[in-house]
Amino acid sequence: MKWYLVAFPLAVCFVTTYAQQADPCAGLVGVALGECQGNQQKLLRQQLDQQQQQIQTQQERQNQLDQQQRQMQQQLEKMRLQNESLRNQLGQEKSAYLPAQPPATDYSKTPELKTLELKSWKSDNPWYGTDYAKTQFAMRYAKQLQQERPDLVGRPFLDAISAKVRDTFPAAN
Repeated sequence: MKWYLVAFPLAVCFVTTYAQQADPCAGLVGVALGECQGNQQKLLRQQLDQQQQQIQTQQERQNQLDQQQRQMQQQLEKMRLQNESLRNQLGQEKSAYLPAQPPATDYSKTPELKTLELKSWKSDNPWYGTDYAKTQFAMRYAKQLQQERPDLVGRPFLDAISAKVRDTFPAAN
């Protein structure tokens, strides 16, 4: 028997099977063909509708994500502005909280002596530069005292400030 006589029926079977997979209605005729084609069209419409619904759902999700992203960007911008405002405020407050310049002393003395007096006074008054209220009070009083008694300088000047702070803030001493 010739090989092509065996191969031909196999080829026909293969082509028929492939055609049926591509078009399930291929072997039908008449009413059955019409029903099959109608069912195939319904199936394709359902698949198309499902795909469109999936696309709409994805678009809605994307719109929600876009909206959330815009809201987050707005919140971030608000936070950035608040942060900037707080930094400015902190900078202003920080300059107010920095230890103030020490009260004036006798500038006719040598700087070394002035530094020693100031160190000694600070060691006797540890609140200076650490307790904001007392330090600010001392600074204001030092200005007032300089105007009232310009002759008072050096350690006596510093001691007068300490005494006034002790009188004004008795509970802490």
